[in-house]
Amino acid sequence: MKIIKKTAKITGCIVGVLVIIITIFAVYNQIALKTEADKIIPNGQMIDVGAYKVHVYTEGAESDYPALVFLSGSATVAPVYDFKQLYTLFSDEYKIAVVEKAGYGYSDIIDIERDVDTMVEELRAALNGADIHYPYILLPHSMSGLEAIYWAQKYPHEVSGIVGLDMATPYSYDEFDFDSVNQMIYLGGTVAKLGLLRIPGIYPLNTDTLTDTEKYQQNLLVYRNAVNKVYIKEGKAVYENSRTVLNGGEISCPILMFSSNGEEIGNSWISTQERFAKENNAQLEIFDCGHYIHYYKSEVISEKTREFIKGLK
Repeated sequence: MKIIKKTAKITGCIVGVLVIIITIFAVYNQIALKTEADKIIPNGQMIDVGAYKVHVYTEGAESDYPALVFLSGSATVAPVYDFKQLYTLFSDEYKIAVVEKAGYGYSDIIDIERDVDTMVEELRAALNGADIHYPYILLPHSMSGLEAIYWAQKYPHEVSGIVGLDMATPYSYDEFDFDSVNQMIYLGGTVAKLGLLRIPGIYPLNTDTLTDTEKYQQNLLVYRNAVNKVYIKEGKAVYENSRTVLNGGEISCPILMFSSNGEEIGNSWISTQERFAKENNAQLEIFDCGHYIHYYKSEVISEKTREFIKGLK
């Protein structure tokens, strides 16, 4: 009996200490977020698209080729840095633009609808405000594949081509485990609010090619942006968005698709990539790598994308 009481007492002490530590982290996080706000400095243009501002980063010289527009996957906290390893391989010859939607990167975090039509209009307004005019070649990663496809369906004259970076298709969410995703969102949101993302290694980031200043800015954006309300609304809307795109009509532009092995996403990922590619006469190349394909295969993606672009009419 004494052993049980002693064990319970020790356990209670451990739990109490953990609660105190977590509380300290949470309080520190809220204070730090306020002091860090002035240190978050955009490296591109903040474009007014109405009731809020969207960050657009551009690089490279004007050319006869369409601008290459990079669109990030769901919950990528800092697209302008996430894509750097890849877009710097293009900017010697092409104009590139990274558009950070509301809630992403340096853009404003606001309460806004995340249906695919609203998101495409936001992207178009941001590019126009940044003086980057169509036609475009869209390079969507993951969930933003839906936006790229819908864009090409609704405004075919604006899209010269799509280069998918393990991009989602309308079929990608047919067998998606939304219950598991909702649990991850809840857990991630709790971890973010408690400030636990400040613990080194908790939120792994790709820092290849980043300067020390860019690494610092990326960390600040993790603390500010992770699992914010815009990401959550976007995640909840994704299935309906996939249905909108599925019924959105044909795509007339050429498509080049780079796919991961699907292991980080689900068993049906490869089959849905193949189905979409077949139906839309797209070129498909499957790599044995993870979902953030532009980390692992940036060189070969650059080479094959250049060939693709120069083959466009």
